[in-house]
Amino acid sequence: MADLRKLRIPEIALLKWRNIADLLAQVAGVPAATINILEEDSMRVIGASSGPDKPFTENQVIKLQPGMRLYCAAVIQAREKLIVPDATMSEFWKDSEGAKAGFIAYAGVPVIQPDGDVFGSICLFDRKPNLFEGPTLRLMEEFADIMSGHLALITKNSQLEEALKEVRTLQGLIPICAQCKKIRDDKGFWQKVEVYLEGHSRARFTHGLCEECMQKLYGHEKWFKEKDK
Repeated sequence: MADLRKLRIPEIALLKWRNIADLLAQVAGVPAATINILEEDSMRVIGASSGPDKPFTENQVIKLQPGMRLYCAAVIQAREKLIVPDATMSEFWKDSEGAKAGFIAYAGVPVIQPDGDVFGSICLFDRKPNLFEGPTLRLMEEFADIMSGHLALITKNSQLEEALKEVRTLQGLIPICAQCKKIRDDKGFWQKVEVYLEGHSRARFTHGLCEECMQKLYGHEKWFKEKDK
């Protein structure tokens, strides 16, 4: 299974994911939502709600440093949902990057690739205490599942594109000698059938003899006449 974090995500998928971030922020009644992916030692924001009040901007890359307390990165690394109702009441999160920026409440769920590897996270941010009760978390998990479905399609499409690049098909009229059966290539040279096909397809030949040719070559030989007795 390909690592989706290293593949080109189609623009139509990114647009839908950005719409998801916008919709989540509106439904949850919070100032910001983001969709992020982990890229080696960095986190990249691939979708952000359109409001002006948000901790990250779209396409922003955050270098992950040892000891950094970052809500979204914690979700990705733990592969589990995270709820911080009020960071000011938490010894661990009160000095986090989000809390320092004024976003004291947070909810995040991981997005998982079809092969089970973690892809990224969907996150909500609020500047006031928030328990994220009601359908909010369930909606985030549903959107995470939708993104996983998108990733499965992107993987299959990528695999298909790679396969199509490797397939070389023969089309149109192929000039072949009526006597020796050699094929004339596009440069005017005559080649044996197997040489031509190996150069224009993925086929590889192994040689043998059909029954008719075996009879022509060895039919008069005593050992041949006696081999089937």
